[in-house]
Amino acid sequence: MAGEKTPGKKPPRKDDAKGGAGRKPAQSGKSGQSDTSGKSGKSGKPSGTSGTRRSGGKRGKPTLTPLVARAVLAICVAATLLVLLLFVFGSPVKHFTDSGARKPTVAERADKKPQSPQSPQSQQSQQKPQKGDAKRGEQAELPQLPQFPQLPQTPVGDVPTGEISTDAATGDAAEGTGADAPRPAQPERAASGKPVPAEARETDGEVRQPVTPGNLPYEETLDAPVEAGVKQVDYALVQTVTRLGLGRDRLRLASIENRQAKGQTFHFQRMEMRLDGAPDRFVQTLRETLAAWSDTANVEQRADDLLIVTVDGLPTHEIALLLYEGTPPPVPVAPGGARLAIVIDDIGESMSAARDLAALDYPVTFSVWPRSTHAREAAELAHKAGREVMIHLPMEPIRYPQVKPGPGAILSGQQPQEMAALVRDAVRRVPHAVGLNNHMGSRATQNAAAMRTVCEALDGTGMFVLDSMTHPASKLYFEAKRAGLPAYKRNVFLDVIADKRNIMFQLDKAARIAQAEGQAIAIGHPLPETVAALKEWARTRDRSVSIVTVRQLVH
Repeated sequence: MAGEKTPGKKPPRKDDAKGGAGRKPAQSGKSGQSDTSGKSGKSGKPSGTSGTRRSGGKRGKPTLTPLVARAVLAICVAATLLVLLLFVFGSPVKHFTDSGARKPTVAERADKKPQSPQSPQSQQSQQKPQKGDAKRGEQAELPQLPQFPQLPQTPVGDVPTGEISTDAATGDAAEGTGADAPRPAQPERAASGKPVPAEARETDGEVRQPVTPGNLPYEETLDAPVEAGVKQVDYALVQTVTRLGLGRDRLRLASIENRQAKGQTFHFQRMEMRLDGAPDRFVQTLRETLAAWSDTANVEQRADDLLIVTVDGLPTHEIALLLYEGTPPPVPVAPGGARLAIVIDDIGESMSAARDLAALDYPVTFSVWPRSTHAREAAELAHKAGREVMIHLPMEPIRYPQVKPGPGAILSGQQPQEMAALVRDAVRRVPHAVGLNNHMGSRATQNAAAMRTVCEALDGTGMFVLDSMTHPASKLYFEAKRAGLPAYKRNVFLDVIADKRNIMFQLDKAARIAQAEGQAIAIGHPLPETVAALKEWARTRDRSVSIVTVRQLVH
């Protein structure tokens, strides 16, 4: 009968090889209905919903699941091979970045260059200053401190915090003097001898980068190679005493005087070295230390008990060798007493250094950069602590524009009106200021007309002028006197060589000048070593010298 299946025989599938190429749409009519009913009767399901039929295509076509599995397998194999390649040959990205992406810093390039010894000097300028070159300013034509070999030296304590490990009663001997005690690595130094901050070495010409103690743009080099050599001899003497395990009281400055030679002014010092026995060991150690720390100094033993040290052939130190018999007699003091003013330049960046200086038990004068980050805040801090405040006015150095003194500087090419405006602006920026001194300025201070303009701009302010003497031919002091302003000159730079013991020796030297001449002015900077030295010197200094403000000195 039509619509019924032949018993025992299955109808051919329409999508198999014999039944047709594919499924055809249902036909209207009796036969189509019989086929549907027959299928339904057998399977219990409509043929259109059968779970065994494909929705289209030929029988045997691959499903999606095997394709995905093969793709995942291929990815895993590729990843494994890549890991093996990286392990064997290294990362190509690393080689690319190492070879081209990062340029070496100025400091790294400098480390690769051979350095030849040079005659010393002065302040933070160069190795560079890049504190400009910048920072502590570099000057090729001026003498520079050599790169010194490593010498044994006892540690100086935790300098950044100002803590001192020495015994105040016995001096440096309490710290230990073993030959194996390492000397702290000498940082890259400016021609002046002061350490140059890493940031400053990065960019030639920059001087106003964020700074902390020990990372500051200091003075340019001083054009005074003999006095620079004197500073190195001073340091060699301090190192010799330290290496021999002797206390600071064994080396005493008996007298000091200013001498002139070769167009330069320098300090000639008579000293006394008190020893426990024969001087042979001291003399030999001094010779070795001088050879390491100065290429211009020599020592000659004129007698069993007398040494003469020369710099560039000029006598600078006369050292009497005495037998140690306890505390030496007091040094004679000028009639009327001795007064010493200590000025700390470059204030306005490190507030922690400013707070440490304000906390000293004797007064120091704060000389503030007018355009520093914390100029007003530092000036207010000093004023509240009862400290004297000055303006540290940037001026043009000899190597300008390679060496930059910073914004707001007095430049020789400026018109008088512009110079006067810069001075008035500096006065406005530093509250409570009672005086002014120069930052850098080895060129500008030689210009009498420019210095006259600066001093005339201070007329009516009641301020005094302190000539930092960054060049021996400076006219700032003389023009201030001519303008009727109280005027002073710097006697000693404290931290040309940033070493705590050496700074304390320079403080002793400044005090001795005050004792001999009645008064003296020392200038330092907010270095950690300087702050530490000032703290310890407060306990060991000669109390016959009064620490006063600059304004309290006779002008």
